[in-house]
Amino acid sequence: MCPALLLNLVAWIALGQQDSAKPRLETKTSSASSKALQDFKRDASDYVMRLENRPNDELTLRNEPLLHWGNPARYGEDGAVFVWMLDGRPEVVGSVFTFRQGNLIRRKHEYHSLAGGPLSAEYRGQRVWTPRTAGVAFQAIADAPKPDDAPRRRLSQMKTLAADFSANMVEFNGQRSELRLLPQPLLRYEPQRQAIVDGALFAFSLGTDPEVLLLLEARGEPERAEWQFAFARFHFMELKGSYKQREVWRVEGDRGIPGLSIGSPKYQDSVYATYQVSASPAQE
Repeated sequence: MCPALLLNLVAWIALGQQDSAKPRLETKTSSASSKALQDFKRDASDYVMRLENRPNDELTLRNEPLLHWGNPARYGEDGAVFVWMLDGRPEVVGSVFTFRQGNLIRRKHEYHSLAGGPLSAEYRGQRVWTPRTAGVAFQAIADAPKPDDAPRRRLSQMKTLAADFSANMVEFNGQRSELRLLPQPLLRYEPQRQAIVDGALFAFSLGTDPEVLLLLEARGEPERAEWQFAFARFHFMELKGSYKQREVWRVEGDRGIPGLSIGSPKYQDSVYATYQVSASPAQE
């Protein structure tokens, strides 16, 4: 065989080996991501939640997560956002996620009540969370248009209104981050048996990790409904929300929240809580 032909043959074999290796790498990555998501879904499905004023009605976990997010730039975070509903309205929003700390991969759960009153949550038979007040406080959007009669146009109204809101996070070291409004709502809903015509759940994120939640709802009887908003925290750092550059919501950072294990009595009665569920050695 001539040298030129031999050289081409070697190059072709090497290229073929590279091409054949690439799909195997992608499959492995996809498989790992799929397994993590299944683990998150299993954790979420192990919760039983009920409103105090509806003790016989278990909140329904939406089958698929609203968002599978990642924040590799910070601590290799990977997580998924879930929602528990009743009569077509979200009453609890939660996240199951992992992050790396030293040589450990820690798994945590966090949740925020969106309910109008007290509720309870059990995880694998253990009472772990019992917020005693309403989860969010709605305020009217004074200059908002009247909710449209058509569902499609109401969704357009909500997207336009959401764009006038902004949010930021201030870490314990003083570092401030402007959060990004995700362009599509995590959830759009039209409740049943409630004086809510329409609603949507939006998120402000760092990377793709939601840190602040925004609810927009057309509240009241259909002929008298008005657009209202409510913010909800999804991190223990200081968080601020504004409407048309005017601050309308703020929660202080809380150093007592991180590091708690699930089952701890601390923050069980808070509308927002986050707990560590497990820790395992990181695989290099």
